[in-house]
Amino acid sequence: MIKNYPILVYFQAKGRAELSRLIFTCGEVSFDDQRLSFEDYGQMCSSGELPFGQLPIMKLGDTVISQSCAIARYAAKQAGLYPIDHLQAALSDMIVDAWRDLQDLLYGCYVDRVVEKGQFIMKMREPSVKVKRLNEYFATSVPMHLEKLEQIITQNQASSFLVGSSLTWADIAVFDILCIYDHTGKFWNEPSAFSYIPEPDGPYQPPKDLLQPYPNLETLKNTVSQIPQITTWLQSHPY
Repeated sequence: MIKNYPILVYFQAKGRAELSRLIFTCGEVSFDDQRLSFEDYGQMCSSGELPFGQLPIMKLGDTVISQSCAIARYAAKQAGLYPIDHLQAALSDMIVDAWRDLQDLLYGCYVDRVVEKGQFIMKMREPSVKVKRLNEYFATSVPMHLEKLEQIITQNQASSFLVGSSLTWADIAVFDILCIYDHTGKFWNEPSAFSYIPEPDGPYQPPKDLLQPYPNLETLKNTVSQIPQITTWLQSHPY
């Protein structure tokens, strides 16, 4: 039987799929949250089920959509969180692309993509290399992006959101990455997480005062966290 709602497929983690999960949840759009093991992922790669050999994917009947931003954009349109105005839509796309850049750079601190036997594979970096790259990430890439996002939200005279006068998927994208940066989160402190760095090199934690120079972003983070649907989701799916 073909389900009439999206099936979102990703690992048993937040990662690149959490933005779509948050958008669906915020818009009260029903979806099937399917979580896979790395073994399941390997089997899907071998079977050719993944359009670009990576997750997340979204299944809509017989159609499979890949790429995290494409999936999140679909979710945003279904949830009523994608701007109707073309200029505002482009601005929201820009911000979500920045979210994707920060995600890519973050995961690049942990894994190296190499070609073996004609296929891209991901190899985990040594713990000391992860720490070095994370230090560079939080010293350069993160401030550069957060300063620009703070400027965007400050210049938006229509509201305290990033684009236009109401909540959009861009706000949820920034909320997601800011939650990942919380030094108390499972991403950094849960030994079972792929991102956890054990002693003696870890555990690694981002700067505790990371958001201090960006008061409007911190306010946005708090505002999104208090949306009832998001609050309920986070109670059972904490960062």
